[in-house]
Amino acid sequence: MSLKNKYFRLAKETAVKGSEIRQHRIGAVGIRRDGVIVKSANLPNRNPEPMAHAEVRVMKKMGYGGVIYVARVLRNGTVTMAKPCKGCQATMRFNGIDKCFYTISENEYGVLEL
Repeated sequence: MSLKNKYFRLAKETAVKGSEIRQHRIGAVGIRRDGVIVKSANLPNRNPEPMAHAEVRVMKKMGYGGVIYVARVLRNGTVTMAKPCKGCQATMRFNGIDKCFYTISENEYGVLEL
């Protein structure tokens, strides 16, 4: 299994475990420059926007720099588009995130060069 697949698998697992009642669930995994892996799910029912977004929650744990993987999983288990919103993209740039990989479908991924 490639590292990219490993990180997407972790993001999918985090999405499913962390977001209990939404139609879609989003999980994010961040790889810090020192190699430490951090993860978080979106928690829209527990936090006000935009702090509920999984990407922002991961960046808070990561500090400056790194790479983020984001996955969206519907209630039925289907993996779908998880491209971060404009606000999260701006926050990633501000926090020195190099790249953000996101799911498009189960076997298709996109990348934001930030």
